[in-house]
Amino acid sequence: MSAFDRFQPPGPRDDPRVSAYCAWCGGEIYVGDEFTAYNSNGDRTHIGHCENEYVMAELGIMREIAA
Repeated sequence: MSAFDRFQPPGPRDDPRVSAYCAWCGGEIYVGDEFTAYNSNGDRTHIGHCENEYVMAELGIMREIAA
């Protein structure tokens, strides 16, 4: 047994598995991650920024400053 036998490169099981892709940013949503699912079309987004931007775009919401 050489000194290098105990240092194995990470295998495929060490990498997190992708469960879905975010409909807003296109980023990966991994197994075990919390996400928002939209029943109307099956889309999924990361919670937070992606969720807010997706909903605003879908509903045509515009944030403004009152004058």
